[in-house]
Order: sequence, then structure tokens, then C-alpha cells
Amino acid sequence: MSEFLANGHTQPTRLPDTPHRAILLASYSACASIDDVPAMYHHILRGHGSPSEAIVQGVIRYSDTGTCDPLYTVTKRQSEAITQLVEAKFGEVIPVYIGCKHSHPFVADAIQQAIRDGITELAVLHATPFFTASGTGGYVQDAKKAIAAANSDMKLTVISEWQAHPDFIRLMARRLRDAYVWMPSSMLPKTRVIFTVHSKPGLPSAHEDFIASYKHVAGLIAEQANIGKWDISYRSGMPAPQRWLGPDINEVILGAASDKEEAVVICELTSLTENVEVYYDIGQEAKQTAEQCGMQFVCTEYPNDAYDFMDFLSNIAAAHFELKAAHS
Repeated sequence: MSEFLANGHTQPTRLPDTPHRAILLASYSACASIDDVPAMYHHILRGHGSPSEAIVQGVIRYSDTGTCDPLYTVTKRQSEAITQLVEAKFGEVIPVYIGCKHSHPFVADAIQQAIRDGITELAVLHATPFFTASGTGGYVQDAKKAIAAANSDMKLTVISEWQAHPDFIRLMARRLRDAYVWMPSSMLPKTRVIFTVHSKPGLPSAHEDFIASYKHVAGLIAEQANIGKWDISYRSGMPAPQRWLGPDINEVILGAASDKEEAVVICELTSLTENVEVYYDIGQEAKQTAEQCGMQFVCTEYPNDAYDFMDFLSNIAAAHFELKAAHS
């Protein structure tokens, strides 16, 4: 197994029995220090002209949150929890390597370490419900390239299609219900639930499967949480002239206000781990939109590394590897 170090690199951890199967836990980025943020933004913005101003603003955003980067701290704890739970329940050590898109350790770094550790079968796990070519698919492609570059015959698979799993629906519905009943009881008849996901560039016709899956999962969660009134929305789309999926979350909040709603509950379904983007796009901008309309605002809690979410991820990982319960 590899330990995720503060400098973004990995270091082998000696195990009694050398494992041959492992998980690649995909993450957008992971900044251990505020000093790592400029390099991360530079990687994101490469090829887009001079990124200096955007990098400065990015550092300010991270600093303004008043906390360290959860994509580093929470993802690290997630990797540890999945390994520990799989071993405790199924009796097999499945190391979890962290591979990032825009910071160290990059996916290629994780692949190289896994090869050095003798891993022969690696399953990509992206802790977001919806598989897309630009999302989870991008990590898979990076992993394939790294395996090919190393001239390795490592087997690569993907842990996916779990977004409608009953256990996932239950854990999200629990968080939605908790947020919903947090509202003053007098406002509940005038409360609108708004699901949201990260928008995607292009026309809806280019994302039909994604949209259908999103609507289906939102409906399952709403039904499980006994929510009657709900909408879907999209967030974090870029400005015109490029077309992005909509409606934007702020437009939906304004629509709820026009319908005389008094409160909104936001349920984010792309990012299951807190991060700077949702902190601003939902916790700041969407909240401000609601408050300017005189509405109460609350978000569902993120699963992060909560036990029920880690238990769920360890179970689907074990099912992927066809492990049998150690005490069955």
C-alpha cells in the first residue's frame, strides 16, 4: 500500500502479504498547502493564455474558505477508510492509490507507484455518481496512457454505474431529509428542493444519457426522502458565447421566488466531497441569490468520509472484485 505524503508523493508501506489488486481513487486535485494552489491552477489553465490573474484569484478563493483543501484531507481519509473497511469485512487488503487530474500525485504518478508495488489489477473509482467521458472517463484515459507508457500489462477496470444503488440513494435521501426538516416548520409547505450538478458544455442532445441518469437519480432520492416539490439545475457553467446545460441554479432559485416559495434546499449530486468550487458556487453565490429574494437557504451535507458513504464505497469495491464476506 502507498502512503499519501504531505508533499504530494507516495511512499510504499510494507504489508504482511503483498497485494496484487488495488483501487485508483480519482480526484480533481489535492493541495496539501496553500503553496500548492498556484501550480494546480497553472495546470488547469495551461493553453489559455496568461493565467496570472486567475491564479491570484484562485489563491484568494482557497484562503477565503478559512480551511485547508478538503480534496486533499478528505480524499486522503477516504482512501484509508476504504482500505480498512474492505480488509475488516472481506479479509483482503486492497490498497487505495490517489490519482489527481491537476495536481500531484497525478494519475500517472499513482500508476507508476502501483506498478512498483507489484499491483497487477487496478480499478478506477471516481467518487461522483455519474460516469461521463470528460469526467471519470478522463481519469481512465490517463491511467491507460500511463500503463502503456510503462509497458505494463496491468489490468484496468472501472467501478461505475452505482448512482442508483439503493444504499447510495438512502444515504443521500437521509441528508436531504435532514436539511429539509431543518427549515422552520411553518415554511415547509413553501420550501423547494433544488438538485444541482456541474454543468457541461454543449447542447442537451450531446448529453442525453447524463441528463436522463441525473433526473432518474434525483427522482429516486426525492421519493426516498418524501419530497414533493423539487427541480433540477446546473451550476458552474461558463459565460456565453459557449452553450452549457441549464437551467443555472441561480435561475431556478429566482423561479422559486417568483412562485412565492419561502425557502430552498440545495442538494449537490456531482461533488460528494466538499471543495472550493461548491463552496463558492453554492455556499456563496446561490445562497446570496436566495437571500436577496428573502428566502431561507440550506444545503445538504456532503458525504465526504462519513461512515455510511465509506461503507457503501467499500462494499461496491468488494463487489467489483467479487470478494466474499470474511465471516459469512
